[in-house]
Amino acid sequence: MRIGIAAGLLTALVMLPVAAQEGVKPRPASRLSTVCTGEARQDRLDGITAEGDLVLGSERLARLAGIRLADDQAHRQQALEWLKARAGESLLVTAQGTRDRWGRQPLKARTGYLDLSHGLVEAGLAIVDPGADSTFCQPELLALEETARERRLGLWAEARYNPIPVDQADRLKERVGSFVIVEGRVRSIGERKQRIYLNFGGQWADDFTIIVPRRIWALMAERGLSAETLKGHIIRARGILQPWQGTALNVDLPEMIERLEGGNLQGRKRDDKRLAR
Repeated sequence: MRIGIAAGLLTALVMLPVAAQEGVKPRPASRLSTVCTGEARQDRLDGITAEGDLVLGSERLARLAGIRLADDQAHRQQALEWLKARAGESLLVTAQGTRDRWGRQPLKARTGYLDLSHGLVEAGLAIVDPGADSTFCQPELLALEETARERRLGLWAEARYNPIPVDQADRLKERVGSFVIVEGRVRSIGERKQRIYLNFGGQWADDFTIIVPRRIWALMAERGLSAETLKGHIIRARGILQPWQGTALNVDLPEMIERLEGGNLQGRKRDDKRLAR
């Protein structure tokens, strides 16, 4: 018994300098690992509702986690037809979180070799929405979306879905209440007791702001997103746009914010313009 205790203490003492050197903080088993690595089970896709929800053979209603369909009827119908073409096929599904208030189970679903969420995003038929669930389990969707956007596939051929530069205040105000992707350079950061404010201009009554709860700010710091790494840099954020001293996004998960490399704004590639420094 004493040998086992001594061995354990020795292991801890050996690992401690390494963790301190690499800046790694010991963390308990995360909720992310629990939610995202649930047991996969067999089911069947019996149908698709008008809202894009999955009707499973187990008589359960589900939805694909981490994505949303387009707002306009034309692109939404394309996505529905894409899903309906898979009706009747066997699915391998993994629950990702708990049922929502409408009784829908968010899940990852695969039919044969095809992951349904991946397929929709790759085809430009769905937008990545990390904030749709309590945990975002498929970060690879962001890269798939980026490729589809660069190729102007599906909904990305429409200007309304592409990233909006933060200095286009009128365009932002037109999209209040809608899901948007916004890009811009963080000008200043205000830290308060309960919330962090990422400011993108000097006119707070008109400019765009990102509001981050303190708890989410701590999670962002674990991913390398802090005041030091964000201020002065261009970022991309997504979520439901709200009217608040101009316009604002509330961030519910760290993955709703991406720091972009380089100085180009995606929303201005067509005009080949750069954000003024």
